[in-house]
Amino acid sequence: ARHYNAMTGFPARIDNLAKTIEPLVKEWIVHRALDAGCGGGALMFALDRLDVEVVGLDLNEAMLRLALDNARQAGKTFRFCGAPFRSAAAIFPSYFDAVFVLGNALIGHETDREMTESLRGLYDALRPGGHILIQNLNLTPFALGLKTIINRRVDGDTRYLRYAVPIDTHHLFFSVIADGPGDAIDISTHTWTVWDRERLYRCLVDAGFHDPEVYGGINRVPYD
Repeated sequence: ARHYNAMTGFPARIDNLAKTIEPLVKEWIVHRALDAGCGGGALMFALDRLDVEVVGLDLNEAMLRLALDNARQAGKTFRFCGAPFRSAAAIFPSYFDAVFVLGNALIGHETDREMTESLRGLYDALRPGGHILIQNLNLTPFALGLKTIINRRVDGDTRYLRYAVPIDTHHLFFSVIADGPGDAIDISTHTWTVWDRERLYRCLVDAGFHDPEVYGGINRVPYD
């Protein structure tokens, strides 16, 4: 969380996010949205620019504090909730027009049951006819060892590197390295579960979603 703003280019990325999701917000007539896995809150700022009432949901306390700080510094009074995705419906039953789950917020789930429970919680937090948008990195090339680097970024004197390498056929070792001035190097590591198109599709249907559509990006390019 300490490096998240600089590593992801906040707040500069807000403009691009707003432009990217604006067609969906208009098509789906979104007045209320849930940012599930809100991180530092960049998507919340983007939705706010589009006149959408937005709530941020995240289980990571450090990231929620960062999002709160970002909002306070900008004079925003966003609503935040620290809870797992499966609890969304109990807190906000049938409340949202759309749920946004961006930035790989789902790939920490280990089993189909866990994934389906989380998706069901998000499904029941939607009003009838509402929509969900999920953005997951295609992990298959990383699981096959064909790709390693996810992203490189330089901010001032600090270099950021995000990469993933296979542990076995179903798991990846994900690391973030922040290389600052002198000998200041921070390393954060996590285990990611490989969720391919078919597996995630099944969980969406089991959670109640109808006819999920799969694209290669939020701009709806064909899925490769």
